[in-house]
Amino acid sequence: MIKFFRHIRRNLMETGKTGKPALPAGRYLKYAIGEIILVVIGILIALQINNWNQKRLELDEENIILTNLKEDYQSAIEEFESLNSLRVDIISVAKEITKLSPEVIEQYPEPYLDRLFAKTLSGPTFNNKSGSLDVLLTSGKINLISSQTLKKKLIAWPGDVEDMIEDEVVHNDFYQGIFTDMLLDYLSWNNLVKSYATSGIRFNMTALEKMPDNPVVLSDYKSLLNNKKFLNILSRRATMLMITNHETKALIEQAREIIKIINNELKQ
Repeated sequence: MIKFFRHIRRNLMETGKTGKPALPAGRYLKYAIGEIILVVIGILIALQINNWNQKRLELDEENIILTNLKEDYQSAIEEFESLNSLRVDIISVAKEITKLSPEVIEQYPEPYLDRLFAKTLSGPTFNNKSGSLDVLLTSGKINLISSQTLKKKLIAWPGDVEDMIEDEVVHNDFYQGIFTDMLLDYLSWNNLVKSYATSGIRFNMTALEKMPDNPVVLSDYKSLLNNKKFLNILSRRATMLMITNHETKALIEQAREIIKIINNELKQ
């Protein structure tokens, strides 16, 4: 490019179209100035081409990041919906158990009651696998995201998820602590585990090794359902699950909105 401009300038000087200087020194001055101008023009053109290439590379990287983020958020939605389904099942079972009358509990076969209570043996928790977002935030490449709206939502996401996870942890401690302790005081854990495995409530399990039965460990459903503390614990646990479900539904809506923005960005 510079050689092309230099060739044109020399032709103009040779044909006198650049103006005839009063002194030979003026001709050399113009020639030097022309050389400087051509070098500057060449540098500017090279910088512009480099900027275009850099911008293209950044756009390509942004598209890769957006595609990975979209996959992560779609996976998060699927997991949220699966966890919500489990929580709804536990809440439904809790309601069914609460309605059971101790006075007529003998009318229900014990295997039926075992299966019913076995469905409460679960503490759904979110795995929080957001690898692409974690890398994006820790590497500083969040600035590659051109949409300010999307950037703000991505930055806010971890905090919102953490709020929900905190409630999950509280519920899980409650489930594995006082709730399980109450079941151990009144029921045969061996029978519950057997029913849990055959129900396939969470991991589609078909069988677990069963511990030997012991006549000392028998289920006393009547006493358990007559226990006010247990009924309150069951009700409190259901409330905790309702709260977490409400938070998770809000996160699902946020994730869908983020995916919508990502789709719009990828189309541009």
